Order: sequence, then structure tokens, then C-alpha cells
Amino acid sequence: MTESLRCPDCGRENPPGSTTCVHCGHPIHEETKPAERPVVIRRHLIRSRPPRPRDAQQALQLWLGFGTVCVLIVLWVAIDANRRRAEQPVEGSNARQQEAANALYTELARDSNSVAVHRQLADLLYDTANWSEAVVHYRAAIRRDSSLSTAMVDLGVCYYNLSRPDLAEQMFQLALARDPHQPVALFNLGIVAETRGEDEKALQFYHRSLQSGPPDPLKQALQERMTGLMKKMGASAPPLPDGR
Repeated sequence: MTESLRCPDCGRENPPGSTTCVHCGHPIHEETKPAERPVVIRRHLIRSRPPRPRDAQQALQLWLGFGTVCVLIVLWVAIDANRRRAEQPVEGSNARQQEAANALYTELARDSNSVAVHRQLADLLYDTANWSEAVVHYRAAIRRDSSLSTAMVDLGVCYYNLSRPDLAEQMFQLALARDPHQPVALFNLGIVAETRGEDEKALQFYHRSLQSGPPDPLKQALQERMTGLMKKMGASAPPLPDGR
């Protein structure tokens, strides 16, 4: 059924198809309805989580950048510390000794538990009269290998040169506990006893050292010490055992 047309001027109904109002003569135009637009359904993949706000993403980027800078700083400090450790000047050393020390410090930076490296570095520091530094590395070597009787003797000498004869004596006795015929430990115990005025005790240590088959340079030093003490005491040297 066709709908009637309403006059826009007088508001009265007019027959369908009328172009003018039959009541007032006002032109009538049929309203053209706009075509209906098809409904478009857009399909999107569903995200597992909502997108981060822009501010949160910027904050995360800032934290990541800050963390990267911190890591780089820590690495640089560690590398610089290792470089400085490997270039520690050894007082009283010559060019060859300093070069050897640098190589040993570098090895320690790689493996701080190496007994051999601690021992070699301690010997080098001993040879250059760096007693306190030598003590550190002798102790480190002995702590990792308690059979190093000669290192114990050298550690005792370091203590003696640092005016700690009590600690020196302990180390010499500890070396003798590992090797009862250690001639250098016996000789050094004689030195300690002699500096305390214990001449008879010192002479006994010298004699025991002479009996232990010392190397020729030590044998000569022993004979000189014993001769001086015997003159002082008015005594004669105790007899040495024969080879039978």
C-alpha cells in the first residue's frame, strides 16, 4: 500500500504521487531515503594481553638502558682492576723481575688458587726484600699445600726480617715437623737462639744442621758460626758422627 504524502506547508494529507498540495497548492517533494549501508564486520585476532601504555614502554626502555650502562661500568671496573693488579710495581726489582712479576700477577688474576704461582711470586718478592708482600703469598701457597717445608722456612725468614722472631721460630719448627733434617730450618733456629743469648741452644741447632748434609755455602756459614760461638763459650765442637 502506497503511503499518502503530507504537505510540508499546511500539513494535510495528499494522494500518492501528488506534486502539489490539493489543499493549498504548495509543492510537494517525496523524501528520498538514503540507501542503507551494509554492515561490515571487521575481524581481528585477539591479543593475549592488552597493549602496554606508552608511558610504561618508555619506562621499561629507560630501565633497560640504565641496566646496560651499569653492567658496562662493572665490567670496565673489573677489567681495570685486573690490569692494575697485573702491573703492580715491585720495589727494588730490575726490569726482568718486574716483567716476571707482571706475568705472575696476571696468572693470579686468572687463577687465584694456583699454589705454584703464589710460590713463585713469593720467591720473587723475597728476592727483592719485599717481606710483607712475600708473607701474603707464602701463606697462600702453604694454606693450599701444607707439605711445602722450604716455603715455611722462607716465610719464617720474612717474619724474622719483619722483627717477628716468635713467628719465625714457629715456622722453622713447623718446617722441621715436615722434614726433621731440613738444614736451613735448623740453621735459622740457631740464629734465633743466638740473638736471644741462648748460645748453647744455638750451637746445638748449628751442629744438627751440619749433620743434615747442608749445601756448601751453608756449610761454610755453619762452621763460621760454630767457631765464633765456641770461642765465646770456651767450648769445643761436639763430635760429628762417622758414616758407619
